[in-house]
Amino acid sequence: MELIVRQATMDDTEKLTELTSQLGYHSTEGELAKRLAKLLSSDKYKVLVAQNENTLVLGWVVIEHRLTLEGGDRAEITGLVVSDSARGLGVGKQLVQSVLEWAKARQLDKVIVSSNVNRDGSHQFYKQIGFAERKTSKQYIKYL
Repeated sequence: MELIVRQATMDDTEKLTELTSQLGYHSTEGELAKRLAKLLSSDKYKVLVAQNENTLVLGWVVIEHRLTLEGGDRAEITGLVVSDSARGLGVGKQLVQSVLEWAKARQLDKVIVSSNVNRDGSHQFYKQIGFAERKTSKQYIKYL
C-alpha cells in the first residue's frame, strides 16, 4: 500500500474524530476541531496524517516539542491512531518515521511516547520499531 504522510488540515476533522473514537476517546467533531485548530496554530506541535492513494486518511499522529527542567528538549508523541482496518500494514511505522524526521530537523536527540498499560499491541509495536521501555508509571488527575 502506498502512503502519503502530510500535515493535517481542518478538512481532516471528521476523519480524525472517527479514528479517535476507535480507541475509545469520544469527542464531538466540534470539540476535536477546536483542539486541532490550536495544535495547528502552534509551532510546538505537529499533526500528521497518513492517507492512501485514494486519499482515505488511515491514521494520525501528534508530536510535541517538549522542554522539561530535568530532561531537556525532546519530541513526544502525544497521540497515534491507526484505523482498525489498516493496522499491521505499516501505517503506524510510516507515521513514526515522519515523527523521527521532524525531531531530527529540530535537532532533538530523543523521541518518547507513553502507552496505556492495557494496550499490549502498542507496546509490541513500539518495541518492534526500536523504542526501548524506559519506565513504568502511574498517572493521576484532578478535575477542576
